[in-house]
Amino acid sequence: IDIISQSCQHHFSYGHPRVSTSTIEKSYGHWTFQEFFQTCRRPLPCGHPCGGIPSENSCAPCLVEGCQPHYGDGCCPVCADPWASNAVIQLDCGHIFHHACIKQMLQNRWHGSRITFGFMTCPLCKSSISHPDLYEIMSQLIHLYDQIKSKALTRLQHDGLFNSSDVTDPSGKYFQDPTGFAMDRYAYYMCSKCQQPYFGGEGRCQESVVEVDPSDLVCPQCSDTTKNKICSIHGAEYVLYKCRYCCSPALFHCFGTTHFCDPCHSNYTTVHDKPASSLPKCPAGPCGKQLPGSVCPLGMDHPPTGEEFVIGCAICINTHSF
Repeated sequence: IDIISQSCQHHFSYGHPRVSTSTIEKSYGHWTFQEFFQTCRRPLPCGHPCGGIPSENSCAPCLVEGCQPHYGDGCCPVCADPWASNAVIQLDCGHIFHHACIKQMLQNRWHGSRITFGFMTCPLCKSSISHPDLYEIMSQLIHLYDQIKSKALTRLQHDGLFNSSDVTDPSGKYFQDPTGFAMDRYAYYMCSKCQQPYFGGEGRCQESVVEVDPSDLVCPQCSDTTKNKICSIHGAEYVLYKCRYCCSPALFHCFGTTHFCDPCHSNYTTVHDKPASSLPKCPAGPCGKQLPGSVCPLGMDHPPTGEEFVIGCAICINTHSF
């Protein structure tokens, strides 16, 4: 049987003197005919057929058991299946995996609600994943990373933390790495409506709560709460919310869904787990306290306690207070 690869134009024959039918059957005998011909199958210097993907310019090393013993224990580090069970790929860092495993990992993206980018690194050495066959999917993910990086650095600058000790202290985790500090400090989520990333609070808050329903993750631009309240100058990035559980300005945005003032944030289980009927009515003090009288400390009408509400643009409010 003579076949010419459409990707590399290599002439391959079952009768090839260096890759005989018996060699193929011995190396990849459990594959179906279709599975075998989805690999590169060019003969390697050792005589075994290449088990890499057909689109590569250079072949992956031979992974046939006993031929190249320095390539691990004979199985993919991701799925733990034998190398020969699927086409392999060698990343630019030098580590080898099943092509399908790496591609599926990139397609699945991050785990949980918060957007993280650990999945874009080599499972073994944590270098950025790079390979010509993965360029298209990686370019989309890198664009998302750049979006969030820009947002996080802007927020770090706005919060006055660009030169904090976390970044300037030589013994600190993020010494001279404001990007790493910002990406770790701030949590971003994917809006379920417009599929764009948005700021959802500090990363430390995400660690203490169960995952939320993806449909509840809605950015300010798409939220009914902010309708007609987005600043024409500064947009939706610096919208100031009322604390969901009292009549105070919110300082924290957590879980991608909820805004808290400082006291309610410090004691969030006290209010977060309460049914709406048990929450104080306006005027409401922090941590579930019912204030006397009928005048709201915010000086404005707003929905009942337990609902999200926008006060206005934080930057404009700060400017007007000077």
